[in-house]
Amino acid sequence: MSLATRLFSGQISDFDLKLIRTFRAVADCSGFALAEVELNMTKSAISKQIADLETRLGVQLCHRGRSGFALTAEGQLVYEASTRMLSALEGFRAELNSLQKQPTGTLFIGSIDTLITSRRSPILEILTLFSTEYPEVELKMMTASAAEIDQSIADRRIQIGFSTDRGKIKGASALPLFSEQGYLYCSNRHPLFDVDEADLTLEILNEQRFAQHAYSEMELRDEHKASLSPSASGQFTEEIAMLILTGNFIGFLPRHYARSWVEAGQMRALMPANIRKVTNIRLLYYAESPVSPLVAAFVKTAKSVSERRA
Repeated sequence: MSLATRLFSGQISDFDLKLIRTFRAVADCSGFALAEVELNMTKSAISKQIADLETRLGVQLCHRGRSGFALTAEGQLVYEASTRMLSALEGFRAELNSLQKQPTGTLFIGSIDTLITSRRSPILEILTLFSTEYPEVELKMMTASAAEIDQSIADRRIQIGFSTDRGKIKGASALPLFSEQGYLYCSNRHPLFDVDEADLTLEILNEQRFAQHAYSEMELRDEHKASLSPSASGQFTEEIAMLILTGNFIGFLPRHYARSWVEAGQMRALMPANIRKVTNIRLLYYAESPVSPLVAAFVKTAKSVSERRA
């Protein structure tokens, strides 16, 4: 008997959907520990719901224990099938919402970190305007790496993403928002901090231990004539800042993010006239047809803010 026959031998109840969503949250969080925060449930309650779903299906969905968390082959199948099912449900909800003048529901938004400190970013203004005009919409926000946001948009796990421009994402549309400049920084604990700018050379920088953003190959390109070799990496800008502040590494940070440390005398930019990184920030959304009224309303708000700032 096939898995699908066992699962769908009867009606799919609201309880079944609840169990499936719990299972997906655990899979997305790669385990029970982070899922506790995401679901606001205890580990024992989550474990019981996963066990209930496995009983309902008649298969084991995941391996959990001291060896770590991993989906079984059946678990991967259920995850992929549930992605299609929930997408169809969201499409149905979107069509119903299109009958209403005021969109309602839940909007899932992903964003890379540190954007809030940029004076050029329109994101705070976009969120302010949207949440004011659509008070009935529940906003659920998450912080993730650029790669995770791009993949979450492609998989339809989130509807809106604020991310770096990493090229075309299948099925997604993009709205350019702004560009931020980044420079190579060291902390006041680093040997280069007190070296005169005129005495710095590319050769000296190339000899330093370099902390790289894991998603940014641009940092290693030869456009700035440096040949930096990473000896540490991080997914988030805050992680790179932590490594720089140890005094053992140099690394790129957005200028707006590093400003407070520079003004406090705790960081300096190294050869800023010669070495910089420009990062383009964009809004991503899944370009399904018809576009969800919620997504359409958010994109319309974002375009309005961007045009007003232009």
